[in-house]
Amino acid sequence: MVTGILRPTIYYPIWYTFTRMVGTKCAKLAGVMATFVVSGLMHELIFYNGTRVPPTWEVTLYFVLQGVYTSLEIVVKEMVGDRFRLHPVISRFLTIAFLLATNGLFFAQVLRDGMVLKVNEEYGELVEFVKGAVPWPF
Repeated sequence: MVTGILRPTIYYPIWYTFTRMVGTKCAKLAGVMATFVVSGLMHELIFYNGTRVPPTWEVTLYFVLQGVYTSLEIVVKEMVGDRFRLHPVISRFLTIAFLLATNGLFFAQVLRDGMVLKVNEEYGELVEFVKGAVPWPF
């Protein structure tokens, strides 16, 4: 769903606009970076709406780092082509290692601001509401 929203609204317009100015290779990277930045800003907004705590920009930084990593991966793959390919196990390991190394930026704000507790409380209230509203056969 997110890809279906961000690709036509952010990536393609940026790619199309920048293609005229800097060429397709750089335009692709600009589109990728813009998409990750917008995704980071949207997550900051979601966290703000959930916690009412002003953003610390850690989440946006997390997405910017993901965009840089993805852009770097695109550049390297275009440079080496099919001459050099990492084994899928090594490639997956590197991806997981990068995600684990940067996930502290994403989850620090969630844990620090008590969002997990708030979500659990709301789900508990929802369950109690449904229990009272739905007749149970037992």
